[in-house]
Amino acid sequence: MINLVITQFFRRRHLAWAMSVALVLFGAWSWTQMTVEAYPDLGDVNVQVTTQVNGLAAEEIEQQITTPLERALSNTPGLASIRSSSTFGLSLITLTFKDGTDDYFARQRVTERIGQVSLPSGAQPGLGPVAGPAGEIYRYTLESDSKNLMELSELQRWKVIPALKQVAGVVDINNFGGFTREFQLELDPARLQKYGLVLNDVVTAINNNSANAGGGRIARGDQSYVVRGIGQIRTLDDLGSVVVAQSSGSPVLVRDLGRLQFGHQERGGILGKDTNPDTIEGIVLMLKYENPSRVLEGVHRKIDELQAELAPMGVKIVPYIDRDDLVKLTVDKVTHTVLEGMALVCFVLILFLGSPRSAVVAAVAIPMSLVTVFIVMHFTRMPANLFSLGAIDFGIIVDGAIVVMEAILRRREEEPHATLTEGNILETVSHVSGPIFFATLIIITAYFPLFAFERAEGKLFKPMAFTVGYALVGALLCALTLIPSLAYVALRKPSKPFVNKPLVWLTGAYRRVLARLLEVPAIAYGLSVAALAAVVVLGATAGREFLPDIDEGALWLQVQLPSGLSLDKASEMATELRHVLLEYPEVSYVATQLGRNDDGTDPWTPSHMEVPVGLKPYGEWPAGVKKADFVRTLTERFARMPGFDVGISQPIIDGVNDAVGGAHSPLVLRIYGDDLKESRRIGNQIVDLLQTVRGTASASLFQEPPIPQVVIQLNREAAARFGVNANDVASLIQTGIGGAPVITVYSGNRTYNVSVKMPRSAKGNTEAIGSLLLNSSSGAKVPLAQVADIRLQTGESTISHEMNERQITVRVDNRDRDLASYLDEARDRIAKEVKFDPTKFRLQWAGQFENQQRAQARLGVSLAIVVSIMAVLLFFQFGKIRQVALILGVVPMATLGGLIAVHVAGETLNVATAVGFIALFGVSIQNGIIMVANFRRVRGEGLALQASVLEGATERLRPVLMTATVASVGMLPAALATGVGTDVQRGLATVVVGGLVVSTLLTLFILPTLYFAMERVFERKGWGTRSRRDR
Repeated sequence: MINLVITQFFRRRHLAWAMSVALVLFGAWSWTQMTVEAYPDLGDVNVQVTTQVNGLAAEEIEQQITTPLERALSNTPGLASIRSSSTFGLSLITLTFKDGTDDYFARQRVTERIGQVSLPSGAQPGLGPVAGPAGEIYRYTLESDSKNLMELSELQRWKVIPALKQVAGVVDINNFGGFTREFQLELDPARLQKYGLVLNDVVTAINNNSANAGGGRIARGDQSYVVRGIGQIRTLDDLGSVVVAQSSGSPVLVRDLGRLQFGHQERGGILGKDTNPDTIEGIVLMLKYENPSRVLEGVHRKIDELQAELAPMGVKIVPYIDRDDLVKLTVDKVTHTVLEGMALVCFVLILFLGSPRSAVVAAVAIPMSLVTVFIVMHFTRMPANLFSLGAIDFGIIVDGAIVVMEAILRRREEEPHATLTEGNILETVSHVSGPIFFATLIIITAYFPLFAFERAEGKLFKPMAFTVGYALVGALLCALTLIPSLAYVALRKPSKPFVNKPLVWLTGAYRRVLARLLEVPAIAYGLSVAALAAVVVLGATAGREFLPDIDEGALWLQVQLPSGLSLDKASEMATELRHVLLEYPEVSYVATQLGRNDDGTDPWTPSHMEVPVGLKPYGEWPAGVKKADFVRTLTERFARMPGFDVGISQPIIDGVNDAVGGAHSPLVLRIYGDDLKESRRIGNQIVDLLQTVRGTASASLFQEPPIPQVVIQLNREAAARFGVNANDVASLIQTGIGGAPVITVYSGNRTYNVSVKMPRSAKGNTEAIGSLLLNSSSGAKVPLAQVADIRLQTGESTISHEMNERQITVRVDNRDRDLASYLDEARDRIAKEVKFDPTKFRLQWAGQFENQQRAQARLGVSLAIVVSIMAVLLFFQFGKIRQVALILGVVPMATLGGLIAVHVAGETLNVATAVGFIALFGVSIQNGIIMVANFRRVRGEGLALQASVLEGATERLRPVLMTATVASVGMLPAALATGVGTDVQRGLATVVVGGLVVSTLLTLFILPTLYFAMERVFERKGWGTRSRRDR
């Protein structure tokens, strides 16, 4: 069947050439239509449920909001895990769904269950935007020499953000910093007392005096009129004119009771950037699965339009993070790696073949495989990124074309003065077509374990498996349908044969060494045993981790400050941190996000900072400084700064770590238990212990200590005695003390809250709070202190849950040591040295560690299945179980070179290097198939066993050396690459380059010797001398 296809395309070669040209053009067009991104979105399918209730403490949020919602959401279809954080005024629940769950299906199911929960008045759960951890694609600040921060905030809220939300693919714009404008009434307690009023009287009056009404339609003659009642408050004057009560026959107006002003809501966060301690920024979020390049094009166009409109006002938009820079850098990196690999492959082909025409013909498989990949990726909507395209080894891809071209060239060299006929070409190709087909099938099969990966590792490596498979199929089709006809045109005329003198010498030396091994096979046995022993030793001593760090060219700091700090004091510490970072010449910018974002959906207090740190291009760094050295220097500097607990990560991976482990760290230890005080004690003991474990860069509790609270406990007996309603007490606390909005004012297309609050002097201490007045049922005014106990105490700042259980997290960052050995030591020491009641508390490691365990387990099972499939395919090819066992049996020894390369390069055994070993296994088996197939062919020509092995191996020396060399050289640029985004490629390529050296030696020396020894035993015993295929 294969030879029939080859013959038909060869006979109709002009049609084949035309189809190839059309394929190239279509592939080029497909590339222009593809989604291009820097990194794949590694996040799970998540849905965030946020509920804001102004003024409620963490304990009340947990009891009244979080726990009821968690119970209702726990049986959502497809749910994998549920995590929550209850903090002051905010409940944040994150639901993670199983792989394959549709985002909108998940959101629909969550919405249905939320609607079934009864929550306190004013609690309205909402869903977060459909954006992944890599969804932040653009950050900017608004800057002006003439506008103050309030004016900039108004422009941001009502002009810039609405405009940017119109860009296709933008799902949301988060505002951070600045002020949120509101109408404010600051009551004067003395005036309230003068008129015999309390705060609730004022709130009730305002609520009753701000409403519009519709009166339907009335007819007047032939005309119909719509009836509108206008009574809403729109201005400060309207608010001040509201009548609250009557005093001595005169109305008491709102303006008579305090100070009216335009102010701002109490700030939950401050943004500082570089030397500016207080500014405003916008964070552009991209809709999940959108094309970042196209979304950013739209953002850039809209920014240009806004710049033109804002310039006359003296305002400009200053971007400081633009994902487009990373996308372009990634595309350049992939392009350079691919082009360098292709150039090196062509050079090696010319070196071995001695014929530029032959090298060019064989290299045609590279663009043909590439356009095949582009076309399929376009139709399957697979994004192009550093991992889906950057790890394709074109040396491996063109192996089939090389074998075909080498076979035809060998035929040309055997008859240099004759004209090659079409029959000569077809006969020559028929000898190698079967092995090439099955070898390619074996390599594709070798990548099957990658399809077993899920979650983060699946999103990284499944696209790689697909693209390699597409490329191999394209290259195979090219090798069988296009290369023979091109080779016929290039080599049919008589020509002087090229004599590669080094290769001629090498062939003679190889023949002599192999002949010696065939005479004394015990040498091969000894080398095989030694190789296997070395594999065991090197494999056992190699470090293990989930993934290497993926360099994003930037840093992201998570900073914890002392608990209970005021926002102003925390801002001073943020300024200090920025000044320290800007001292380093490697840093291009620093921003400090202190506390919560503008919409209040971040679960942070003023004691928490997130710090984006931009890095200059590595070429501009001081000589000899590497990123790891810089991070180490920063870690040492931060350790000398009292009050700063700093975790160092990178922007995208920080979001992934948060989504996976919930603690912005690659490794976390969760402590489950209801008693948070005892959990904190256990956690602090573990943190102290981990600081002494080698490899710990930082360890800290991802849990703020208890914070000071003013607790107002209603005394129900006293309230009943005075006739005070509990709701009135709650309203006084929420509105008068907490500043909760009472109504919303509409001004054109803008909306503002109206807040009524007591002055700072009236709530600055427990005595002042206790003197605030309430209405009683008798009409008397009752001080709050007479119906409530007011005291100072400490309480939880944040309460975290995992699968409906309370938990505290220990955040761990390990460096300069592999994850597996670090965890082994940490677990052992915690078990021995940390004491707690296991019936009430339990510990669980999570984060990237979970991914590593899951990936290892799935990889082990899938490899066993794949080896079984390979064995079946090889049996169909050779029909002899012993030859199948021989080819597969050599594979474990082929890992030796890869393990040596891992140790020499300082890499670890991780998912990336595992993918490299998978590619290595495929190439090793491919070479074994081609070698054994040639032994059988030569033997079939009547040669004795030893002579057939010697002759067959010698014939295959050049193609084996060529395929191994081009495969290694094709990966060499990736193995040597440094800088942004090269870490995963480098680990994979290092294994392939190093492994092929040993694998080639095995194929050339050990495999022929073992084949000869095994076949000789079977011949002497008369066992299985005829295979199923021979009959």
